[in-house]
Amino acid sequence: MHNNLTWRPRRLQRYRPFFMQIIFHFSPRPKMRGGSLSLAVLALASLPLGAHAAPYATNWVSSQKSAVRLIAAVNGPAEAYYETGVEIRLDPGALTYWRFPGGAGVPPVFSFEGSENVDEVKVLYPAPTRIDESGTDVFGYRGEVAFPIHVTPKDSSRPTVLALSLRYAVCDRLCLPAKAETNLALPPLLAAAPPPIRATLDTGKAMGEPAIESILAAAEARAPISLAAGDQDKKVSIEKIAGATPPSWRVTASDADPQDLFVEAPEGWYFESKKGDRPGEFTIVEIERPKIDGAAAAPVVLTLTEPRQSYEFQIELAADAAMP
Repeated sequence: MHNNLTWRPRRLQRYRPFFMQIIFHFSPRPKMRGGSLSLAVLALASLPLGAHAAPYATNWVSSQKSAVRLIAAVNGPAEAYYETGVEIRLDPGALTYWRFPGGAGVPPVFSFEGSENVDEVKVLYPAPTRIDESGTDVFGYRGEVAFPIHVTPKDSSRPTVLALSLRYAVCDRLCLPAKAETNLALPPLLAAAPPPIRATLDTGKAMGEPAIESILAAAEARAPISLAAGDQDKKVSIEKIAGATPPSWRVTASDADPQDLFVEAPEGWYFESKKGDRPGEFTIVEIERPKIDGAAAAPVVLTLTEPRQSYEFQIELAADAAMP
């Protein structure tokens, strides 16, 4: 679990990527915040059976050139997990980063320490866009972004409280650290209950804003589909470019109109990707590797973004000899 963010000067290090999805497991000792979480659970426990309400949202928590809130849509009984999300709204011109920020930047760090009746939390990352930041390619978001979060309760017959502590970066000429803390109380996910009674608990909604359900559905659609081993052959072909220095690979997508390709690598490795000369073609170039002797291979995650859907899959990029 990521509880602390070590803030270092930008452009001085590469960051370890978050491969695919991040799953948090909780200890049986939830931390209390002035009793507020327990009070929220007691309030939800007083709801009649089946009184599921959608949508839910916290108030916006303002930070540096941005605001954050937790949202959820509890649409019916017998669900395996809560469909929730962390929504970030950025000032015009500002950006924040993906789980792998690219040539510079800091990824978001989510902590759910202090949540109640929570067994597992899975954070999904919408596919990013490539942004030119003073001549450096960074990967992230402008405007606003919602990260889908699947929350599995320990006991689906009891209320749940999701507590969020988020650390992230917001950049607009200067890059500033930002932090938000909030919590959201949710009703039980009952295995058998009467039809839900819909009630608006969206305290952050304003006239003209999209519905919480729409925000979450759009965020889920932006999250890449993880392809099983071997299935990537249906989406891309990858070949090493003979004699290329530094080591390089040609990636050709089966869809002739892919938008971009992002490469996440283990600590010590860094690869750049760029569009090739032909439609659907990309080139991956090895920029950094650990100081090792002999042949080496890096297990990387490729994220291929397309107009309607994005995909991610893990492969190995092998080089024949160490770079000088």
